Amino acid sequence: MTPDEILKKVCRSLDILIDVADQYNGLWPSIIDRSTNQMMTTMPEAISGQRDGDRSHLGSNLIHDQTALMTLYALKAATGNDGYSKAADRYLERFALHCTHTPTGIFPWGEHAYWHLLEDRVADSYQLRNQNRPSKTTHDHLRQAPLWLWEKLWDFNPKSVERFAEGIDGHWTEGEPVEYIRHAYIMEKHPYARGQRSCDFPRHGGFYIFDWAFAYARTGRKGFVEQMEAMLDYWWARKDHLGLLLIESRSPEEDKQFFQVNAPGQTLSLGTSLLESALLLEEAAPGLAKTMRERAATYIDGFFNAPHDLEKQLYVLLCRRGTDEVIQTMPTWGSKYGIWPASYVALTSLCTYRINGDARLLEWASSVGEGYIASAFPNDLQVPAMDAGLGVGLLADLYDVTGDRKWLDGGLILADRLIGLYLEKDLPRGAAEIDWYESQMGPGFLLHGLARIALLARDGRPCVLGPDYTAR
Repeated sequence: MTPDEILKKVCRSLDILIDVADQYNGLWPSIIDRSTNQMMTTMPEAISGQRDGDRSHLGSNLIHDQTALMTLYALKAATGNDGYSKAADRYLERFALHCTHTPTGIFPWGEHAYWHLLEDRVADSYQLRNQNRPSKTTHDHLRQAPLWLWEKLWDFNPKSVERFAEGIDGHWTEGEPVEYIRHAYIMEKHPYARGQRSCDFPRHGGFYIFDWAFAYARTGRKGFVEQMEAMLDYWWARKDHLGLLLIESRSPEEDKQFFQVNAPGQTLSLGTSLLESALLLEEAAPGLAKTMRERAATYIDGFFNAPHDLEKQLYVLLCRRGTDEVIQTMPTWGSKYGIWPASYVALTSLCTYRINGDARLLEWASSVGEGYIASAFPNDLQVPAMDAGLGVGLLADLYDVTGDRKWLDGGLILADRLIGLYLEKDLPRGAAEIDWYESQMGPGFLLHGLARIALLARDGRPCVLGPDYTAR
């Protein structure tokens, strides 16, 4: 397909989402029938590796949609159609002004919460898993909330952003010693109950630090500095001699999948978030920014101290602390809960490379990119749209960074293949071999990746649509 034909497919999908959103004050339904282009009232069965407690049935989830919204803003510039930017603004204004008035200030978005479109309220994804099982509406960031999104939300409702930054101290759990968890209560203002495991994933600590950094840069409130310092020190005390961090700091000894298991990708994720946060704090808190950069350097070294093997295209997701035994590697295709595709971390590597110029990061990402050019798409897996979108997005970003034509050519070939697999109708499939759109599976990444490779091919560098590094 030509670049213009690819863009036409992307624009058609976004046009449908905008049209459906007219029924819901600008917000996009998470699960849509591709035959009728209407929200599905009956939730389809989860695919392999998907959990019902992570879905947003009958609702809308901004964290799922943010990458597609970013694409809308760029398409306004690329096509001259200001209807795209107006639709994105309508979505974000509705969310900022109508959906953020929770008792804690924490937004209903991410992994386990969303906005219920039919009942116009905060919704609990855990209830989709089991309506008869007691649960509390829970926040989990799921992915990074990027700078452009915080800036937009601040423009529409600055108080909501400040309250969110206040509220996420709810991720610190009750009890001693000090510990946090990736979960927090949204509708109740008290610390999260501490369980048998900490679930204090390093990448989430980076997400919160970035949130607080933005809030501090806008408000000057010293309490946000104290929160950042506490989170910085929390993980600094828990690194090993290689600079690697555990997937969680406290696990039952009998759980061999988590106990004393390092997470190289999450270690890099935290380091990347520290570098991005430092950029926000250069003037407001230069000493803190310096500390962030120094510690990020250690975490990046830690990532490269993991037993990756680029020649064999073996990318380590989890390895045993002390022995380097490989517990889990990253696949090219076919991610599922807890198992990231290699493109996920390769894009984080490129994000970091753009900040610090460390050639090791570009080499690592390039190795993964070669795999996406060479590998055949599996015919026996329900590959989520996220994998497809991040794959073509990685090739687009490698071309943007290096100017090497092989990445652009490979990206266009992959884009053509993915359109046939996911986008033969107006809306993309949520995953290969299913026939519904579902935001939780990452079709926003697919629309972004396709638009980015097409715009790079049509207009050259620099691209009006920037990279998305929120999957980290």
